[in-house]
Amino acid sequence: MNKRLGYQVGDSFLHRLHPLIKGAWLIFLTAAVFLIQSPIVVPLLVLGLLLIFLSVGIRIRDLRGLRLLLSTAALITFLQILFWGEGNILAEIGRIKITEQGLFRGIYLGSRFMVVVLVSYLFVLTTSPNQLAYSLMKAGLPYRYGFTFVTALRMIPIFEEEALTVYRAGQVRGVKYRPRGLKDLGDKLNGFILPMLISAMTKVDALSISMEGRCFGKYRDRTYFKVRKNYPGDLWACLLLVLGVVVVVLVKI
Repeated sequence: MNKRLGYQVGDSFLHRLHPLIKGAWLIFLTAAVFLIQSPIVVPLLVLGLLLIFLSVGIRIRDLRGLRLLLSTAALITFLQILFWGEGNILAEIGRIKITEQGLFRGIYLGSRFMVVVLVSYLFVLTTSPNQLAYSLMKAGLPYRYGFTFVTALRMIPIFEEEALTVYRAGQVRGVKYRPRGLKDLGDKLNGFILPMLISAMTKVDALSISMEGRCFGKYRDRTYFKVRKNYPGDLWACLLLVLGVVVVVLVKI
């Protein structure tokens, strides 16, 4: 059974790493695979990311969207191999010429796509939304915006469950979600969105009353119930990040 793509509680080194440092690594690796166009380095990054999944105790085969990820990467690689005609010819299939450059380009682009998605997966799966918001607030983000961010992240799975409930309730009542025209589509959307809208307005009203009762926004600064302890791995992660940036800059120069 595929797991929902969201934060998974754990105690690995990646779970304990500072959220902003993980965000910096996410940006760095995403930029690096676009700058270093190597059919050797980028696949090695894919292998390294898969090993990190194993080390943090996350079974990647259980993640939602894995089949789509693999099929898309394979399609990107296959199309480049078939239709990139520049470079030394390795084989010919009718009028289609498979070239060495096309092979390398296909491997690079397919691996690049996987790196970007896998790094994003790791960030989402090992980063608590609350800790991310608190880190941003301590870095200077006004806590009102941080509260909005946390609330939005908490509401997403709730609305997902409610949307599934509304969908199944409609199926039980004989609603067929295959519209036969624009008017029928409008009726289907109205019957699906209206319960969701009513639920959202109810939750917003209850949340606003709760915030008023707690004098939200009265003080300039806020306090924290849980304070994150210093983790030695943060320093090593920062040093490795700086080293990685230096290496990429030197390679591109």
